[in-house]
Amino acid sequence: MILCKYKLLSKTLLLQNYLKKYKLNIIFNNSSFKNYMVKLTTDPNYGVIYIYYKPTKDTYLLKKKLKNSRIEEIIDTTWNLMNDCKIYSAKTGIYEAFVDGSFTSGMASYGAIIYLGNKIKAKLFGIIKNKEYIKFRQFIGELKSVTKVIKWCEVNYVKRIRINYDYLGIENFATGTWKARNIISKKYVNFLINTKIKIEWRHIKSHSGNIGNNSVDLLAKKILLIKK
Repeated sequence: MILCKYKLLSKTLLLQNYLKKYKLNIIFNNSSFKNYMVKLTTDPNYGVIYIYYKPTKDTYLLKKKLKNSRIEEIIDTTWNLMNDCKIYSAKTGIYEAFVDGSFTSGMASYGAIIYLGNKIKAKLFGIIKNKEYIKFRQFIGELKSVTKVIKWCEVNYVKRIRINYDYLGIENFATGTWKARNIISKKYVNFLINTKIKIEWRHIKSHSGNIGNNSVDLLAKKILLIKK
């Protein structure tokens, strides 16, 4: 018996239904399923898609090996819609940023990916070098990712952006729901008070299968692996 086949089949059929409006089909059969994973082939043949299921958290992860960037964009957009994470279209002029922080082997880092519609406009990432701040571990990276995004907006004349995050403090410190008590959160709040950029906030559940959240998580971790 293939573990979690029913869950994977339900998600696959939902994706198949969403893709009909693009006249894009996905092909699968019984042999496509393995424990916690299903392999799907696109028709026309642009490559393959993998859907993974994690039963302990009831979450899905999408991975792709595609030859066509337009098809990849369609699948990413569709997957986000299926997971209740529609992004603003480019014509609105509202940018989207996905942000994250990471900590490993005594090093902290930040990552951010900025979009206009489905197009990536910037990837921001780096190591936290201030030794005084390292004690805050991943926390410093999470907040740093937001300030880096806002500084990018100021330089590039972006007036409005939605920030998608998985660490609740990113919004809660900004809105005053959580009181800033240490030097990092106080500097973060002060910075946001003084920016003229209009910011929207949206919480994305960590490791829930969201494309942007997964991508920025890998970006924040990648810089640490390079520096090790």
